[in-house]
Amino acid sequence: MTMKEDNGNSVVIIKSSFKGPAYVQLAALIKEKICSGEFPQGSRIPAEVAISKTYGVAVMTVRQAIHILAEKGILRRVHGSGTFVCGPDWTRAAFNMGGLLEKLEDRKAVEIQILYAGMAEASRSAADSLEIEPGEMTVRLERLVSYKGKPFLLNRSYLKYDPKSPIVESEMEASSLSSLFTGKDNGFVMKSQLKLEPCVLNPRQADLLKVPQDRPSFKISYTFYGFADEAMGTGWFMTPKENISFTTRIGVWDD
Repeated sequence: MTMKEDNGNSVVIIKSSFKGPAYVQLAALIKEKICSGEFPQGSRIPAEVAISKTYGVAVMTVRQAIHILAEKGILRRVHGSGTFVCGPDWTRAAFNMGGLLEKLEDRKAVEIQILYAGMAEASRSAADSLEIEPGEMTVRLERLVSYKGKPFLLNRSYLKYDPKSPIVESEMEASSLSSLFTGKDNGFVMKSQLKLEPCVLNPRQADLLKVPQDRPSFKISYTFYGFADEAMGTGWFMTPKENISFTTRIGVWDD
């Protein structure tokens, strides 16, 4: 059943099984046509004016529906050409580091031990990440993180030295560790880049983490950037493999 939209805020019934405002119903209907193959991947859907005439809704309603589907990666607008049905990008995936984040965000059970905090020369890899000269002085932090009394994460970071910046003080807080992964609770970090790779612990690292040296482990290298798009800090985390589980969902999900 289709009803024309009036100038008020009345709900348009585009299909009895769809609920909500007109644009939400229309988005669901377009998605259904994509799923059925009526609008195949890569094809151009009808123009906004044509859709509005077909379903008796305003062009603005059509645009809102298309915007919903474009936000989900189902449709893609191409300026001057129209709107096309996308396929899921299987080459990109956002991973949820379950286990590690849950521990870091459980503030009452997390304890951070500062192993070192002071000025130190930047290593070559740190200098490359921070775009400074090797040997230039940085603020170096080393931390051992325990969860419910058991060590599970070793961290070393190099921060650009700036006596006017509050970044060093903020990095001493427990929230700074989880913010590198989640982007929350840190007003100085605009973005961060992470790299995951397997690693072998050296004797000191294994001793601090209280695991055998041959325990399979992960190293998460990172660089984070401020709002001037300038690298502000770099470093790594090391943790035995059982502390991280990686899950991801690929393709288009409604949530």
